[in-house]
Amino acid sequence: MNKLIVRTIYLFEPKNKMAKRIDFEEGINVITSDKRTGNDVGKSILLKSIYHTLGADSIFDHQWTALSKIYILHISINQAFYYIYRSESLFKIFDDDFNKIFETINRSDLAVFFKDLFGFTIVLPNKNTEEIEIASPVYSYLLNYVDQDKMDGPKFNSFSSLYQYKNDKKAILYNHFGIFTEEYFETVEKIEKLKREEKNLNAENTVFENMLERVKSYLQGLDAPTDMDALRIEIEESKKEYTAIFSDLKKYKNKLMILRNERIQLEIDITELKKWKKMKEKDVALINEHLCPTCSQELESENTKLKITQNSQLEDFYIMKNELDSLLLDIKRQLEMNENHYEQLLTKLSQFEAEMNTSNNQISDTLKHRGYLETRDNMLQEFGEIQEKLSVNKKQITENKKILKRYDDLKKIANERYEQLMNESVDLFGLEEIQRDKLKGIDGSFNARGSNISITTIIWFYNLLKVKYELNPDAIHFPVVLDSPNNVELEDDKLQALFDFIFNNVNTGTQLIVSTLGFDPKTHPDVEFDNIINLETRKYHLLNEKDFEENKEILNVIFNKN
Repeated sequence: MNKLIVRTIYLFEPKNKMAKRIDFEEGINVITSDKRTGNDVGKSILLKSIYHTLGADSIFDHQWTALSKIYILHISINQAFYYIYRSESLFKIFDDDFNKIFETINRSDLAVFFKDLFGFTIVLPNKNTEEIEIASPVYSYLLNYVDQDKMDGPKFNSFSSLYQYKNDKKAILYNHFGIFTEEYFETVEKIEKLKREEKNLNAENTVFENMLERVKSYLQGLDAPTDMDALRIEIEESKKEYTAIFSDLKKYKNKLMILRNERIQLEIDITELKKWKKMKEKDVALINEHLCPTCSQELESENTKLKITQNSQLEDFYIMKNELDSLLLDIKRQLEMNENHYEQLLTKLSQFEAEMNTSNNQISDTLKHRGYLETRDNMLQEFGEIQEKLSVNKKQITENKKILKRYDDLKKIANERYEQLMNESVDLFGLEEIQRDKLKGIDGSFNARGSNISITTIIWFYNLLKVKYELNPDAIHFPVVLDSPNNVELEDDKLQALFDFIFNNVNTGTQLIVSTLGFDPKTHPDVEFDNIINLETRKYHLLNEKDFEENKEILNVIFNKN
């Protein structure tokens, strides 16, 4: 089974020397705190941070300043281990020995990298261009995370920056089910293109029929006229196009020179910053030995101000280094884009010159041999070619529709299985307010009331995951992360039934991470729990100095591995 397991999460706030580390196990993990005083101790932050680090944008409470934090996940994918690093929009990926294998500030680039790493991605048509593209990583995680503040039935709203695509809910689900694949979208695009071509060919066919009729009336010994004015206009337009291409080449060449100089300067700045850091680390070492870093004379043992100054300068290094890394990545990306554009212009210039040479050689022949007889023969030939293209076009449309029929059959299976599972869950929890006809399609919308809202939300996500792994068994299993599914007051029997459903229906081999207040494993004697984490922090004090001191070396290793 292809699966992603979260091993450890690290949250750092270097400026204040605070951090938090939590280790997870492969099976069922429960993060809990005191039932009376355990609110706002950081359970939600830990859960939100998991997929936030993996490239989604979680919705944090205003008390948590997400942009000032550094997030690090230690994960495994089957037997391979990785570290995922996030600071604002900067992402870095390391292997288990902290060798950097990827970095970016662009979410699209991250999605392409994760496609290869996970063996799974979501592809959707761009809303504006209709071209198929790899969607942002967040779309791969939509079935695997439920935010306690966003439990609202059959909706994907646990992350921000969603709904970038047309008809996206159904399309996203069919992606997860292995139905909307690249082949599917390519086939749809081919059929639409073939239909447009068919329409154009039929229009051309009509035009040629009319033109042939007109040529017949002219073929009475008349010669074809020569339109020299039109020829001169065509040559003049070609000159303008050539000049425009040449001008663009010059512009992009100058831009490339500027960008390359900026890249070299940034690389020099990063090297100098590293040297500066090593120098400051030596100063700190001298201060710790009670020696002045300037004159090497002995300091007073209580010279705390100098220690703080030197350490603060070292902490500033991380911020400066992140900023320089981000600027360097941006410059490299601009360089790549402009170099590609420059190459395209060179190719266009070469093709244009070749066409000009061909045109010049053919002008005299075209003028000499143009006549109505030749025109008629050429038109008859093209007319026959159009008829052949129409025939081929029709066959290709039929073949591609057969491919789509396979996917339509899978859609039917997915919707029927979803309806069956949802009806079983509605019966299990006695959700009488749910209208059964609203469960017939995966994109259907239904409403629950009061405490039943959290129940309907959980069963919707779980049943979609069941359909996913029945139809798409080779898809990677991401951890199921549930943030306080009992965030509203539930009757004891309903609460017991909900958690029984959560623990007993998670797909075999899938890691489960769930948070709740006052959890007692004895209430679920038939469930084997792999990890129960009791948070005993004060409200709004998840991070602490002890975890920073014990884990700060991972920050140093990552920055030194750049």
